[in-house]
Amino acid sequence: MRVRARKWMVALTVWTMIAAIALPAMAGEITWKASIWGPKRASAQALEWYAKEVAAKTGGQMKLEFGFEQGKATEALDALKTHEMSYLCVQYHADKMPLLTVIELPMFAPDSPSVLGRVELALVDHPTVQAELKKLNMKILIPVALPPYQLMSTRRVAKVDDFQGLKVRMSADMGKILEEYGASTKVMPVPEAITAMKSGGLDSIALPPYAFVSYKVHETAKYMTDKISLGSPLCALAVNQKAWDALPPKVQEVMSSLRQPAVALYEEIFAREDAANLAAFKSGNVEISNFSASDRARLVAKSIKHWQAWVEEREKQGLKGREVFEFVQAKIREFSRR
Repeated sequence: MRVRARKWMVALTVWTMIAAIALPAMAGEITWKASIWGPKRASAQALEWYAKEVAAKTGGQMKLEFGFEQGKATEALDALKTHEMSYLCVQYHADKMPLLTVIELPMFAPDSPSVLGRVELALVDHPTVQAELKKLNMKILIPVALPPYQLMSTRRVAKVDDFQGLKVRMSADMGKILEEYGASTKVMPVPEAITAMKSGGLDSIALPPYAFVSYKVHETAKYMTDKISLGSPLCALAVNQKAWDALPPKVQEVMSSLRQPAVALYEEIFAREDAANLAAFKSGNVEISNFSASDRARLVAKSIKHWQAWVEEREKQGLKGREVFEFVQAKIREFSRR
């Protein structure tokens, strides 16, 4: 009996020691859930890579889970009240984060997702922008560096004259240049835009090519305008600031160190997706036309006054519009040279 008791005590001691080691790790496990509107699309690939790397480099302590088809694009900011993470696009919340709309100025964002990603990371980490976001209890974790917007329409668009009377779904800032040539623009979620296109209430939808497939726009439209490259919206995986502040410093360090590598993936992801999608469009019922290069130059030239107007409007609002615009412009030049 004494031998059995001694063995039992030894076993209990060993189990207690193991438990003492294991419990802190178990207690430290953290799982964040993301609310993502819309279907799973190419832009999610970098986010999923990021989640795997975060889990691996924290020894499973930090886990990120993504839920798609949750809510509407216009509800993404509110989703941060119930989720640690949310996928949002600034165009749907422009009044709440006016400084971030700088990226959405017409013909302003760089065409390269690699360059754009680095620019957007610098922008969201700018102290003035961070102060704006903290008022919303929000931190931008991973910007989604989207390829430049092209057009998919029910009528052919290949030159500026074709904008006359064209009804387009796109961000307000990006759309101002088209309005100068007779187009009307509207900010609306893509599913609603497709419904409007089917009924004749909308003629065209501006998106990067990969998104035309994700949302099946090509099943309703007949024409695609390539090489117009209107600009890019700022979309991102945002996180609840209080949830971020509550993370252990070492977890924050790991997550921060993986932001740039995650953003760098978009160049290859979108190049692969767009090549496949353009080939599918050409073999299907969608006619693809390249926008006139000389007319695009006209759009760029006219865009400059809209950039200046954006700066003046932000300054009137008491915001550091000029500082932010010049900062982004300098970063575009800097990263484009590398």
